Amino acid sequence: MNIIKQFYTRHADTITEKRVQSPYPLRRCVHEAQYEAVLAYVVPGMRVLDAGCGEGTLSLRMAERGAQVTGVDISQPNITACKRYARDAHIETVTFQVEDLESLSFADNSFDLVVSSHVLEHLPDFDKGLQEIMRVTTCRAVVAIPTALSACSWVQVGHGWFYLKGIRSFIAFPWGILRTLWALVRGADGVDETYGGADVPHLFRFPWIMKRTIQKCGFRLIEYKADSVCIPYIDRNVSWIAWLNAHRHAAIIRDCGYGTLYVIEKDAC
Repeated sequence: MNIIKQFYTRHADTITEKRVQSPYPLRRCVHEAQYEAVLAYVVPGMRVLDAGCGEGTLSLRMAERGAQVTGVDISQPNITACKRYARDAHIETVTFQVEDLESLSFADNSFDLVVSSHVLEHLPDFDKGLQEIMRVTTCRAVVAIPTALSACSWVQVGHGWFYLKGIRSFIAFPWGILRTLWALVRGADGVDETYGGADVPHLFRFPWIMKRTIQKCGFRLIEYKADSVCIPYIDRNVSWIAWLNAHRHAAIIRDCGYGTLYVIEKDAC
């Protein structure tokens, strides 16, 4: 098995503890904004696949909105946690199973909508994951990935934490900017955070690279926007995040989110 897949097969995300219940307000707000950006495309009665569901946070929220949800992840620990959270919340309109996103077991056109939030960048073959997502949707997918043009992203690729101030903060931000500039000079696809170690890449892509990939794979980009917008280290009052995210479609903002959300359709739609 590929070394990246070996890592994620046994990896437990603990997303609920780290993000949803984070003691850092800025971290909570950024991830809540990401969830809300995706949920805007979910309507009651939809058959939805959550491709790379982690601990199932987004899956459960989509089910609460009336969708029939299938959550899949390559990690057995994650799927075990998903089932526990669903059982504890008494949500019966969601199922979970272990799947490899590069080789899904579902038939073509199985779902009304496929969502994948900050997952494809973890795959050994990004393009293959995108093609599989589009294969199993009847028409549309909503895909969010990390973006390299955000101040928060610069902190992360500079090996810091955007929500946590400290001595490391003074180094992480400028180092992240330098790494991003160097990636631009080299014509790279983005900047690698190295999630989980040097053998497990986690690429913050440039928006034009994702647009090019969508076109290369034969799909249409319907719209794109920032999935969450923030400024690092400012956590005393996060109410301004709501204002920024209300304008996430704006041309000056949509390329500068911590992540970017892409609405993609098949050409036949």
